[in-house]
Amino acid sequence: MKNYSLIILICTASLLLYSCGKKTKTNKDRAIALVEARYDNRDEDLDFDQASLDSLYTISPKAYTDSLKKGNKLDTTLALLESEIEHLSQEESDSVGLISAQLTKERYRLLDLAKTKPEFIGWKLSGVKSEDAKAKGLSFNFDKEITKIVP
Repeated sequence: MKNYSLIILICTASLLLYSCGKKTKTNKDRAIALVEARYDNRDEDLDFDQASLDSLYTISPKAYTDSLKKGNKLDTTLALLESEIEHLSQEESDSVGLISAQLTKERYRLLDLAKTKPEFIGWKLSGVKSEDAKAKGLSFNFDKEITKIVP
């Protein structure tokens, strides 16, 4: 019985050491591996030290949130302008009407933008430098699962 306990203890310790020592691949590591595989047969060396992996959206979540906030602010401004326009002279009313029309046009643009929800479409690895040519950094787009490079 002691031998079985000792064997189980040794197996558990070995498994624990193996799993701690094994490095899991990150999304960035997988993206770099795909780029290296593509450039494997070329003489050009790539530097990934400054590379960064960013998510790509149809519209960025920040831009979406900002458009909603700006749209709500425009709604308040338009309501205020429409309530004040009755108390103005014809000339002032026409001037405020032109401003209101421009704000309304902007509001409709923001409403269209709000209909487009942010959707995750893939990844972008940017800041990859070619060691041969010290030109600007290269960038590569990937699918959602980082299984292939896409245009």
